Amino acid sequence: MSEGDVVSTPSVNPLEKVTDPMVALQKVIKEANAVQGVSRGLHEVVRALDKRVARLCVLADNCDEQNYTRLVKALCAEHKIPLIPVADNKVLGEWAGLCKIDKEATARKVVACSSIAITSFGKESEEYKFLMEYVEKNSSK
Repeated sequence: MSEGDVVSTPSVNPLEKVTDPMVALQKVIKEANAVQGVSRGLHEVVRALDKRVARLCVLADNCDEQNYTRLVKALCAEHKIPLIPVADNKVLGEWAGLCKIDKEATARKVVACSSIAITSFGKESEEYKFLMEYVEKNSSK
């Protein structure tokens, strides 16, 4: 190889359809985080839900406090805000940006986050459209 050669790495096809709601949710949270559209933690989430500025709420299934989950679920139901469950609060904390990123781009010192509320989605991507369709299908059941 000479100096002018460019080495390309294989990448994900941007035209590929999203089929997993958790992958779509991760990308939507990342985009919302970029435009400061994510509320994290009980106080911020309850405030966003109560003011009805939250457009989507995500709640971790492994939250220790039952009153916490009951409150968030009740507010979502009362104000008709879609609620998506996630299995692990550490994963949700990583998606919400509550971690340090090291040189190898891996998350370190992840802080657990039991709930987040998305108030602004940023740009409407394919992941956003897929996630909204998923929410509509599951909320009608």
